[in-house]
Amino acid sequence: MIELADPQLPAHELVLLPDDAVRGEPGAGDEPQPLAGRITLNGPSVLRLTPDELAADPEIARYAEAEAGRYSYHLVRLSVTFAPTPQRPRLEFANVALSLASKPQEPGPVAHSMEPMRLTDPVQVSRMRRLGPQLSLLGADATLGEVGRSIQYTSHHPLVEALGVQGGSPAWEFRRTPAHDLSGCHRLALVVRTGAEAVTEVTVTVSAGVKIPLLRRFTRRLPDPLRLEATL
Repeated sequence: MIELADPQLPAHELVLLPDDAVRGEPGAGDEPQPLAGRITLNGPSVLRLTPDELAADPEIARYAEAEAGRYSYHLVRLSVTFAPTPQRPRLEFANVALSLASKPQEPGPVAHSMEPMRLTDPVQVSRMRRLGPQLSLLGADATLGEVGRSIQYTSHHPLVEALGVQGGSPAWEFRRTPAHDLSGCHRLALVVRTGAEAVTEVTVTVSAGVKIPLLRRFTRRLPDPLRLEATL
């Protein structure tokens, strides 16, 4: 196992624009406003994983050397910070999406691995299961002639999930849980596998949703793609 120090990542305080900017009557004052001051993205940065870079772990270094004729591997790191609560309207979800594009196109670039893959927020849940005449399932307001039993269990609500591993469009999806709002800093990393001689660009797009009062989505794409190539 190789431990890599986290680099200093440039910060981008994002202003996300509404996806449905036409909603609302122009000039009526109810047009959706940009979402600002809620999300900061740090990075991305890239480190090419050469056999020399991985020499501290001979097994990993041998693997990289065996793959060098066909593939190149790059470690991409970034972090996303959600402004601490209380903030209104609350973030219902956020998405950090990466789009990988190479020249030449084959073999196509893929997210070889991602971290974190899944983090959950355990929530204690209590439910009453009720049965009535003829073994019918009854709702919570049923009281006459019912038989019931209280059931308690722990439900693991996804806080962040990785999507698209082994594909060219990886992403991390964040969701508010019953116990916690989206807040604080979250570190993200993925290993990108590209063709050995390919030049690959990584485009980062951040989306978020709030209820005002309907759920509305806001998006911002970073203007400068990250460049991965063998000369790094």
